[in-house]
Amino acid sequence: MNKKVKLVILDCYGIVMNEGYPNTSRALVEKFGGKFEEYQEIMYRKFFNLAALRKISQKEAWQRTVDYFKLPITWQELRDLHYGLIKLNPRAVKLNKELIQKGYKALLLTKNTRSQFVDVNRKYKLGEIFKHMINTWELDLPKASRKTLRLIIKRFKVKANEIVYADDQMANLVDAQEMGMKIIFVKNYQQFEKDLRKYLYI
Repeated sequence: MNKKVKLVILDCYGIVMNEGYPNTSRALVEKFGGKFEEYQEIMYRKFFNLAALRKISQKEAWQRTVDYFKLPITWQELRDLHYGLIKLNPRAVKLNKELIQKGYKALLLTKNTRSQFVDVNRKYKLGEIFKHMINTWELDLPKASRKTLRLIIKRFKVKANEIVYADDQMANLVDAQEMGMKIIFVKNYQQFEKDLRKYLYI
């Protein structure tokens, strides 16, 4: 075990699960036309982020998306489309087991509404796979924040330089890098695991 690393933070969507909202945006383009980036900007960056920060409910986020784009579906159908596209990455599950066997701690970190995380957790039994999970909605904190990272450091009794944080959004890694954490900007799963193994003896 690499004594310099004790905790690996794994982003939920993009590593453990496949991309969430990008896949939904692509499906909406296929079904109803429009532009991928606009769906991402409005549905994900605007409405979902409001829900993740407790400004609106998850139901409101779906409904506002339907209303904004004048989609010929109900908010429930949009939600079910989104859930149906979410898949668990078996390679990430295997990696998590390997990390535990080698003595590392792995943290599944996500920014999600309570209702959506409960639904996804129930479907894929994430709680049985990952010993440590944090949904920043429950903390009433943004995912990419020094306050969140300091809480993680305190909870796991580690130093910043003993953490590897992997995420598919660079914005989520800026504070981590400035605090001295090792970061991996994930472009695809193969690249992520290759970069992770450079830090770890696995």
